[in-house]
Amino acid sequence: MTTVETFEHIIRHQSGRELVPFLSTLGKSDIVPVRQKTKSLLRELDRYVHTEVKPGQWEYRHQITHEQQMMLFLSGLATYSRKEAQARSFLLPWTLSDRGPDPQGHQQQFMAVLELARPEWLQEWLIRLTRANQWAVISYKQLRELEDRGLLAHDPWLFTQSVAHQLTRYNWLRNQHKKSDIEDYDQQILRQLQNDTTLLERDLLQVFDYDSMVDSDSTFSGKDRELVNWLTLLPQLVASGHLSRPEVLTRCLLALRRDFRRPLLTWFKNLFLALQPTPEERSARQTQLIDLLAHPLPLVINFALDQLKELWTQPEFDTASLLLYADALVIRQDLKTGLRTLFGGLEKLLKQHPTLAATLSRLSTTALTNADASVQERAGKLLKAILGAKKPLLTTEEAAETTDTIGLYADLLTPATRTLLAPFLPALPATEDVVLQAAVYTPTSNFTPDISEATAIVPVRDWHELLFLTGEVLQHNDPASVERWLDGLGHLRGHYPTDYAHQLRPYLVRFSSDLKNKTDDEIQEYFRVYNFNGIRQGRRELLSALLISWFQGFSHNNVPLVMLKPQQYSAPDPLLRVEQARLAELERRLQTEGPTLPLLSTPSHAPYWVAPTVLVQRLLAYQSAGIEPATADLAMTLARTAVTAPDDAAAARLLLPQLQHPELRALLEWYLAPHPALSALPLPTPPTTDKPVAREFTERLSKLIPFLKRTPTPEAPLALADALPWLWVVAARTRFPYQELPELAALANYPGVAKPWLPEWHFEQKTHTYKQSWNKQQPEITNTWQELTVHTPPVPRGLPSSLLLYSHYVQPPKSTTDWYSVLSLQVELPFLLSLFPLNPDPLYWHLIRFSCRTDESDSTDREAVQTALHSLLAPGPVFSEPATLLLAIGLTHATPAGRAIALEALLASVDAGRLVPEVLGQMLGKLLYAGFVPVQRLSDTLAQARAISPLVDDAVRQLLETLLPLLPTAAPLRNTRKLIEAYADVQSRTSQPVPAAVAQQLHAWSQSAALKKAASSLLAV
Repeated sequence: MTTVETFEHIIRHQSGRELVPFLSTLGKSDIVPVRQKTKSLLRELDRYVHTEVKPGQWEYRHQITHEQQMMLFLSGLATYSRKEAQARSFLLPWTLSDRGPDPQGHQQQFMAVLELARPEWLQEWLIRLTRANQWAVISYKQLRELEDRGLLAHDPWLFTQSVAHQLTRYNWLRNQHKKSDIEDYDQQILRQLQNDTTLLERDLLQVFDYDSMVDSDSTFSGKDRELVNWLTLLPQLVASGHLSRPEVLTRCLLALRRDFRRPLLTWFKNLFLALQPTPEERSARQTQLIDLLAHPLPLVINFALDQLKELWTQPEFDTASLLLYADALVIRQDLKTGLRTLFGGLEKLLKQHPTLAATLSRLSTTALTNADASVQERAGKLLKAILGAKKPLLTTEEAAETTDTIGLYADLLTPATRTLLAPFLPALPATEDVVLQAAVYTPTSNFTPDISEATAIVPVRDWHELLFLTGEVLQHNDPASVERWLDGLGHLRGHYPTDYAHQLRPYLVRFSSDLKNKTDDEIQEYFRVYNFNGIRQGRRELLSALLISWFQGFSHNNVPLVMLKPQQYSAPDPLLRVEQARLAELERRLQTEGPTLPLLSTPSHAPYWVAPTVLVQRLLAYQSAGIEPATADLAMTLARTAVTAPDDAAAARLLLPQLQHPELRALLEWYLAPHPALSALPLPTPPTTDKPVAREFTERLSKLIPFLKRTPTPEAPLALADALPWLWVVAARTRFPYQELPELAALANYPGVAKPWLPEWHFEQKTHTYKQSWNKQQPEITNTWQELTVHTPPVPRGLPSSLLLYSHYVQPPKSTTDWYSVLSLQVELPFLLSLFPLNPDPLYWHLIRFSCRTDESDSTDREAVQTALHSLLAPGPVFSEPATLLLAIGLTHATPAGRAIALEALLASVDAGRLVPEVLGQMLGKLLYAGFVPVQRLSDTLAQARAISPLVDDAVRQLLETLLPLLPTAAPLRNTRKLIEAYADVQSRTSQPVPAAVAQQLHAWSQSAALKKAASSLLAV
């Protein structure tokens, strides 16, 4: 046999024990052929094949065995050049990372092959693997062995990553013992560390220089499973003298200056505190501590100020350096604890160094712009001490400048700060002038969409713009761009360049990297048998199917082939089936050679409005072409039509007599009327919904014989005559979302038809108990939390028609697909919001039901909530119950980003008249009373809305006057005082009397020591 044939025989029939001697005999001329054969065998074996494991039961089985995988890796290690080694698929098997017993001897074979081949790219390859996945780093023991053998040079970053996983390796070794709870395991580890001089003198201290996973590296010791991590080991190494205490303290502070992850910075802070530095040690490092004040994270600044607070009055304290950094600190709105500590120290400095009064007064006046009441109060106390000193501390000019500056910030002062600085504030205007400046906020009753040239959407101009828009559609989830792209596909049909399919190739490569080097004919063949039933399906896959159809010259109907039914790992949003029907209709029309008529639902005005005149004109164009409107497209159009734009609706009604379809004309006459009468609704007859006999038989047979299941044939769209009853429901629910419509009761007994879908919501206390038998002190732990539940009464199974856009979310998905439903919602939410510019309530309820159940949500829920909050920024009708609840959740959201968007939505809704303050106050009261969210978040958010405008002040006042009486009095919530102070602030600005309900609540709170001062001051007004 030739060398290559021998190699293949070993791979297929033998093991690594035979492979290593074979690799040692390879000559230079054999390297390339064996390398090529290695890659060929990998392509052949390393794949999954659909295999019948039992009659009728199929599974995907991996063709390659574990031993073959290891042998091919060792072959690559011995023969690959740098080019092959840098491929993403060439990875280090987990079993070679020194994770315990190795009965097959793979680790020894690994080292033997490395010693034999001595690849030049080894170090570069290990670094690449570790940067891609820090948990895949090779063990420190193996790195040291490779270094000793001269196979790689010492790389500080790589060795640091390995050191930071030392305890994880010990944990794997612990699990190999019969009794994994090893007594004094921490001491065994400590002794091994103490005996490793190279580790102590060179590599261990490098964890202070590089970002690593040292903060999460740990194991357990003893029957009680005491946690062993570097925070417990490093102080012991310092105490035993194996590490220098001064050096470790200094390195902790230097590490805090670096751009590390927040958890890692917290770890360095905790290590410094675990060493319990003395005042002398902190004083010797005051330069490093002061330098930390320039850090962007409040965590680091608060730590530094806390460490410095005992040093303010020491003679050797560097006051000048601290004051340089203080200028930048006092303007930061994200610092509260740190600023309070800072001003506590500045008060000490004033007593010790009165000559600093001018500098301290400038810092204090700047801090008056801070939104936090306690920070303002501290700054006010310092200003009062400076300006009210018996012996003047400022010159006449400095005092006048300070007083003038305080006057400039008078509108921003909280009541407590205003009281402190009252002697230094300018005289207040007369009461009549204050009343004139105040405003009363009232929600707007009517909403008129902006249907004008300023908001008109410009169609795609030419091929070049359409091609550019194709890339944007595939990369970004922007519904407006998608709608323009779909419209451009139609009206530019017939004007594509002759080689347009070739120009689409760069966009098709995203489906498979194998298409890069294929010809156009090979790509056509690839997509001819392409499977559209992937693991997850959504609107992006629908658009991708349309793109493939475009590449194929619209010779295939691909859009209906996309599977949109819930599967094991996928739960597509139910409204996507309506979008699929719309896109399938567009795909069918594009099979003609000339320009096609636009979709009725293509928005004509930003953001997603269809102007009434545009709707009627498009229907007349369909009529002239003899084309019946697609029912899914027409239902979506009705939801997007700007029916509350009176001028455009009136112009559209003048065009309606030209429409020859009597039933559709009657529907639009009612829908576009200024005030459609409920009594004018027809009494539609429910259409027949019987399935074809063949389809019914196939579905029943597939239930009995599972392996006969196949991709279901898409349902044929309803004809316009059959769909008209459901279109009447869509029109009625768009105009009257909350009224009962008994005229439609004959159609279906389903929420969103005759009766509106108005779910109820409440809080339920949930508990979860888990046992930890190894912990004798606390064998059981019970977690308790509040869960927001959106209750939907039982409904008939099955939606009467997919055209009922406002009823798709009535029936919640199965509990087994909850997470996948949330994932689909998060991805599709921008598109879904574009469907309902006038009435998105069902979508909001669906979002709240899944993404707002608890205060501790994951990133998918957070992104979905933030996207929904963005929708509240746009003009629209007065906030409904779900929109207001969503805003309340946003104002108290766990993430600063969510609260910031909600604050912008609050301010925008006041300007647009969409906010109903009393309803928002009730929602917030329920959230706070149930303990669903902390008061601190709301108080911090409302503090940022202070003194923006008289209307905002009055809206916040109305909100708080509803909220405060809803809070508990017997056991006041933590930080209730801040809400009282916020109310006192807006109450003084608006000059409105305190309502009786609020006064009664304040009187009850005045009996509390924590709230007495704040409550009594308001009662005295």
